[in-house]
Amino acid sequence: MNKLLRKENEKFLYYSFDEEEKEALLAEMSAVLIDAGFVYESYQPAVIERERVFPTGLPTQGLSVAIPHTDSDHVKKEGFLVGVLEKPVRFEMMASKDVFLEVELVFMLAIKEPEDQLAMLQKLMLLCQDEKNLQLLKSKEKVVEVEQLLKTIQ
Repeated sequence: MNKLLRKENEKFLYYSFDEEEKEALLAEMSAVLIDAGFVYESYQPAVIERERVFPTGLPTQGLSVAIPHTDSDHVKKEGFLVGVLEKPVRFEMMASKDVFLEVELVFMLAIKEPEDQLAMLQKLMLLCQDEKNLQLLKSKEKVVEVEQLLKTIQ
């Protein structure tokens, strides 16, 4: 794990991760959100279990992403963590059975108000539809541009 950009006051974190297994990755990412004060300890097992039941892998232009999240009662304050994966991690595709994707970017959401979930997901989907945005995030460079991009999701 490597911190690339940490802006709790802006509601987002940007890290790279070298986990090779999905549940270990979700646990590590949850630990970052716990440490930053976005979520309660209960978030970690809840997000892992939710990913088992409701997979969040998403095929997008150029590379695949995942958007794990869980119920708002595990969230202290709203925010999100963008995880750039050093090696792709296998996630099951959203709304499918037995279709797997090699995910390279993970957007782990901490949504405090359930009614805000749809708006945040829509903003995130817009960001993910542009391959240039995903390549910028994946590059781990141009931190100023990354920060401006991530502010559009808030």
